[in-house]
Amino acid sequence: SEVKPHGKAVFITGCDSGFGNALAKRLDAKGFEVFATCLFPTGTGAKELMEGCSNRLRVLHMDVTKDDSVKKAFEYVKQNLGSAELWAVVNNAGINKGFSVEFSSMEDFRDCIDVNLLGYVRVTKAFLPLLKRTKGRIVNITSASGEFSLPFFTPYTVSKHAAVGFTDCLRLELETLGISVVSIEPELFLTGLTCPDIVDKNLDAKLESLGPSLKEDYGGSYATSLKDVEKLFLSFACSKISIVVDDLESAVSLENPYHTYKPRRHVLSRFLCFCGEVIPRSCHILIMKLFFRLFFSKSKAIKDVIIKIVSWM
Repeated sequence: SEVKPHGKAVFITGCDSGFGNALAKRLDAKGFEVFATCLFPTGTGAKELMEGCSNRLRVLHMDVTKDDSVKKAFEYVKQNLGSAELWAVVNNAGINKGFSVEFSSMEDFRDCIDVNLLGYVRVTKAFLPLLKRTKGRIVNITSASGEFSLPFFTPYTVSKHAAVGFTDCLRLELETLGISVVSIEPELFLTGLTCPDIVDKNLDAKLESLGPSLKEDYGGSYATSLKDVEKLFLSFACSKISIVVDDLESAVSLENPYHTYKPRRHVLSRFLCFCGEVIPRSCHILIMKLFFRLFFSKSKAIKDVIIKIVSWM
């Protein structure tokens, strides 16, 4: 059964686009009061929310990487709750930067960790005092790549592994306080983070910026295979983000939600997650090694067969 939305407020990060923007609209339509944070409060996504939603929804600026910005958002919510109670905090804001380890700068790693992990920590620590009063819930959008290691998206994968660990610890720590912690672990979905054109453009720029020694190590066929594997991963990104939003809505509105939701539709994604969760780690690594050894072989025929098999799945 669902909770009654009247008098319940939900705080959502990263509402400029994607899951956060869609969830804000969905919860507003259900009757929740919504505090939707945007990095660009005068941008297109923020304007959509302000013009298309009821006066129960408020848009406010917040940068999850800035302590002062998070504190200001907390004070704004506390002052504008009125008779409502803070029912849920949804940590959604996220970024994707970098590729393989040597194709990623330290800035790529820092930025991914600062947003995808420390952003969750900052927001959670700031809003826990309100959630403890209401015995509300925290919903963290992590990723399937927090369950298994997805190479060539290394900074993102590292940050999501850490976010899953943070969420698991938080769930156990807050159990005795009556606060639920829910993890949403989607596969690749077509959002601003996974737009093929943007990823391809960023990879081209990264290849151009490599020093002479790295160009010698990774030039030619390796660079071509790297671009192909990136395209392969992104080719099965699901465009129907409502699949994720449905689970987010359940996590917020059900009286007794699952502790983990895994919105995944692609057979390969399900298989990789199954490998990560069920079979021994050594077997999982062996499967991944075999896949990439074949894909990065110099045989175009082998690569074409792999692409056809994955496309068929």
